Amino acid sequence: MTLPHYALGATDVEHQRLLSLASHEEDRVIDACRRAGVGEGARVVDFGCGPLGALAALSRVVGPSGSVTGVDASPAALAKARLLSPSVQLVQADVNDVALPPCDLAYSRLMLLHQQDPLRTLRNMHRALKPGGVLIAHEPSDLPMHAPASEPPVPAMTRIWELVIGAAQARGATTDFGLRGRSYLTAAGFTVESTRAYVVHYPPEVGYDIPRVALQSLRPTLLEHSLATEAAIAALDAEAEAAKGREGVQWVSSPLMVEWVGRK
Repeated sequence: MTLPHYALGATDVEHQRLLSLASHEEDRVIDACRRAGVGEGARVVDFGCGPLGALAALSRVVGPSGSVTGVDASPAALAKARLLSPSVQLVQADVNDVALPPCDLAYSRLMLLHQQDPLRTLRNMHRALKPGGVLIAHEPSDLPMHAPASEPPVPAMTRIWELVIGAAQARGATTDFGLRGRSYLTAAGFTVESTRAYVVHYPPEVGYDIPRVALQSLRPTLLEHSLATEAAIAALDAEAEAAKGREGVQWVSSPLMVEWVGRK
């Protein structure tokens, strides 16, 4: 069964959050492509691209002689993507079923986290690849101990991440690809070439706002599934907002991310 929509919604503020994430992840995408041998002239697909995803970074990787296709089920996200990436081909489709011409790279970021059956999704990505093609997945750990964090600590960061994961799971998603990618990739027919863990560090004004926006986007799902009350959501939002005014913040990070590289 395909999940009916992305748990975090398709609001303007959620799109802005995703744009902030994308702009800080570009170097990771470019470096991963370099190490995987994906470069000028390649045909690449960003599965679950949202309003930007890795489209800009992938366009830099493949250059004018290559091609980039973004696939997403959300019309609102693709409408934003058309404005931000006019030279990219965009396809409105379910990542589990979309059929595309063979490509050199299948890419995902924070997409497999939201799938009911990551193995089904990976098998469709495998079908999309040419023989010898590569998959790069940048996906998070779903454990509270690997939640977004900061120095000094802000407990709301952990609790909001727990709610992100809880909301995805309440809607039927299987959220464990970040840590269990090897078994999924092997079952889908990939050879695992490399894996590495990392976190992204954000400026405080961005890093504390990202979970706040996620929290507000999650509100309908949290209330529907009784995962949090209005009062609890408001208290978490206030705690994260107050953190933005702190002096001496050393860093604000993403959740622990895991890069998986597999070859067809």
